Amino acid sequence: MKAIRIIIAALALLVMPAASRAQHFVADSIIPERIVVKSTTFGLSGINALDTYLSGYDYTGGGLYMQHENFRDARTGKYRWKFQTMFNGTVGYTTLGNTGEIVAMGAYSWGGYHTFDIGNSLKLLAGAQIQLEGGTLYVPNNGNNPVAVKLRTALAASGMAIYHFQLFRKELTARLQLDLPLAGAMFAPEFGQSYYEIFGLGHADGVVAFTHPFNSPSWRQMLSLDIPLRWRHHSSTLRIAYTGDIYQSDINGIRCHIYRHAISLGFVKTIFKVKQENSIKAYSPY
Repeated sequence: MKAIRIIIAALALLVMPAASRAQHFVADSIIPERIVVKSTTFGLSGINALDTYLSGYDYTGGGLYMQHENFRDARTGKYRWKFQTMFNGTVGYTTLGNTGEIVAMGAYSWGGYHTFDIGNSLKLLAGAQIQLEGGTLYVPNNGNNPVAVKLRTALAASGMAIYHFQLFRKELTARLQLDLPLAGAMFAPEFGQSYYEIFGLGHADGVVAFTHPFNSPSWRQMLSLDIPLRWRHHSSTLRIAYTGDIYQSDINGIRCHIYRHAISLGFVKTIFKVKQENSIKAYSPY
């Protein structure tokens, strides 16, 4: 009998990893404390950049794009609350005639959302985000002012629509998200003010400006489609995503816009967070 118990325990250990890979299946013997959905996508981005600190003309080009997201249930609230953390970055090269410009931008956001179920297939989420965004525009042959530094933080309103549907006997998940910064602060030197004056001589009065939708109308829009894939005994989820980042400001005599439109591909991974004691029954936040 002891040998039989050992064999049963060994088989259970072998079965557990296979069960944890399933997107929506949770074994009765292991109840996860919460479920985290992680995704990483890579792709290409079109870029249009204008900054009158450097030039009065638009630079256009393209670059590489990366986005990473964690999406999970809250520990309380009967699964009505979700949390999202997201990072995206772009490195690209734009041109104007024979002049080139290097663009590097990155953004991080943390958001909390309340869920509203509309039938069995549609979820609407409404919430708020804390955003941090920064980067540089660099024109090597621009004389005295070759670099424009971008740095800002904001409180944003955010909303999502998540829709489940079937196509070719596969359960697909489509998501639309819109983030709108409402109020924040940004680094904003005046026109003609060099960074040597600010950081070398200490002439930093007024370089931090309050932002709102009238002097910095910006937003981020995302559309993604998750497609389950299966081959032999393995399964995974492919994500196809479009992201549009609209960065704009008109402060201290300097106008700026950085438009990025990216198409990216990647995979979604579902992680079951297991706690043996005081665990609660969880399900996919999607």
